Amino acid sequence: MIIIAGSMRFAAADRDDVLASLTEVTEASRGDAGCVEYFWSEDLDAPNTFRFFECWESQALFEAHLALPHEAAFAERNLGRMTAATATTYEATAAPLPGPGSATRSASR
Repeated sequence: MIIIAGSMRFAAADRDDVLASLTEVTEASRGDAGCVEYFWSEDLDAPNTFRFFECWESQALFEAHLALPHEAAFAERNLGRMTAATATTYEATAAPLPGPGSATRSASR
């Protein structure tokens, strides 16, 4: 599983169009093959900075997503007007959280 997390910052004047483009790319991306999770949120401490979190079943499916027309349209519409950006990629293995009675959960409460 591949996780990508980061942020993009834009000028305040671009806010309305950025929000529209984030809505469009989110709706399209959530339907892409291999998408486990995909969302954007605004950083409460940094206006016009939008944080993203994506989770994909595999690197190949993530790369296929990047090649789709809605990703290209998002990039063309937004990359030139970003004022800052960050991104980090992680590899993860899905694992259930320990539940009540699990041997890995602490007995003291």
